[in-house]
Amino acid sequence: MREKYLWLAVVALTALTLGQACYIYECTLSAKEIGEQAPGRTEIHKGVNAEMASDAQWEEFEKWRDKIRSQVNRGDPLQERDFDVFFGDRFFAGKADPFAEMERLRRRTSESLRASERALFDDYWGKWFNQRMRPAEFKTDTLRTDRDIVLTLHVPGLAGGTAVVDITNGRIKVAFSVKTSSEEKSGSGIIRRESSRSYVKILPVPEEAEAGTGRVEIDGESVKITFALKKSGR
Repeated sequence: MREKYLWLAVVALTALTLGQACYIYECTLSAKEIGEQAPGRTEIHKGVNAEMASDAQWEEFEKWRDKIRSQVNRGDPLQERDFDVFFGDRFFAGKADPFAEMERLRRRTSESLRASERALFDDYWGKWFNQRMRPAEFKTDTLRTDRDIVLTLHVPGLAGGTAVVDITNGRIKVAFSVKTSSEEKSGSGIIRRESSRSYVKILPVPEEAEAGTGRVEIDGESVKITFALKKSGR
């Protein structure tokens, strides 16, 4: 009799063990299927990676700002390269509105300084920005038609073969050299002087322009860039 109950206990324990194993297997399989089918899983990882990238960029900005602040505190002049090192190609790449972001970072840097230092920084910034972003001595025309938009940069004295244009989603960078010459009379005749200066100008891509359609044409002392217009509804 005791042996009969013992065998019943063994059978019941075996059934319970098998049932538990099946349950664990089904749960594992279901979890795997849910993980593979969950629509937000990839997006969540992308969001985390994007946040990490943003944190890295912000850390880079803070290092640059601290360096600028130290220079201003010491009374050291800020050179063009001090701004170019941060606001270069890497800064403009992948930003929907890099010029708005640039202004936001300028304000943050300026606000972190004392009043006297702020005025000094803003003066250096203005000189650099005018040199890089505003082609004051070079006239810029914009012509719009029903199909395209044409941006023309007029460069008096443009040295042939020196203009190089690079276009990304948010900005146009034009690097070129300008030659100037002058003559003056002397006792032995006429002295002719020539000089050459290199420029780098950065302009925003027109909002109406279709990305990736910029065509460059250099005609004499003019640099012409033609974009197709965005299609309606975009």
